[in-house]
Amino acid sequence: MTDRCRALGWAVAAAVVASLAVIPAGGTQYVRSFFLLLFMYVTLAQSWNMISGYTGYLSFGHGVFFGIGAYTAAHLVTKFGWPFPLALLAAGGMAVLAALLLGVVFMRVRIRVAYFSITALGLNEIVKTLVVNNEWLGSSHGLTLPPLPYQWVLFYLLLAFAAASTLLMRWVDRAPFGLGLKAILQDEEAAEVNGVPTFRLKLLVFLVSAFFPGITGAVIAWHWSYIDPYMAFDLVISFDMAVMTVFGGIGTVWGPVLGATLMGILTETLWVKVPNLHGLIFGALVVAIVVISPGGLMEIGDRVRRSVAVRRWWPLVREGESV
Repeated sequence: MTDRCRALGWAVAAAVVASLAVIPAGGTQYVRSFFLLLFMYVTLAQSWNMISGYTGYLSFGHGVFFGIGAYTAAHLVTKFGWPFPLALLAAGGMAVLAALLLGVVFMRVRIRVAYFSITALGLNEIVKTLVVNNEWLGSSHGLTLPPLPYQWVLFYLLLAFAAASTLLMRWVDRAPFGLGLKAILQDEEAAEVNGVPTFRLKLLVFLVSAFFPGITGAVIAWHWSYIDPYMAFDLVISFDMAVMTVFGGIGTVWGPVLGATLMGILTETLWVKVPNLHGLIFGALVVAIVVISPGGLMEIGDRVRRSVAVRRWWPLVREGESV
């Protein structure tokens, strides 16, 4: 039964991806843009979930890697004439390098989670300030990228990133690597005493979690055709990663996908229906979900499933008791 359910799940996932893949051919420009941004947020939410959901190190400035990737690709394309595929890889590499410098310094000393959160947040503001005050980097005027003749390329890239990050999270969740991360989440000192290489695991997952925002930022920069420090290093990007993950279910494989999808739909719907109140309604809804169920929508789904299972088997149990 388990194998059958697993096969059914893979079949449904393949059908969903195949359906999304035909959107550029038949969808309107609005629909294409909506799904492109939705794929972006799924990838960003999964990347935040990798480090924060599985180790407990909350990175409230994780959007800095998005900005670093965006500016790296934009500079290499506009000022050095690099082809976009190479600029894309360089954007991911630069984000990983920044994460390496931060991780080696702060994760080796096992800094407190609260301090790590503040440090990541401060790094975002430091990099943004450096860009704003550096004329060669574009300063506050920003950078304009040449138009891309085939926008559908960006759509498929972001779809691939969303799928790859989700598949990677599924592997992490089931692999010994993921068990080590969960041990760090429960008690890092106890995990280290029992032989878990905590520093190596934390650093590796931090690097991977920085790579995906880096390449995503490069794609979105070209989609926007223009970036400035206030767009690329906007703290809202970091907060959206966290909120979408917590809303769907932090520390789960499908929670970030569910959270990003529903939040994207709700935000778009509320913006159209009640433009003056959409922020208030959306914020109240998120707070309500988190208060009612700290595990997010995935926890609510588990409760419903358990309740249905109990109702299904309870008559059989009572019948057995009476016999």
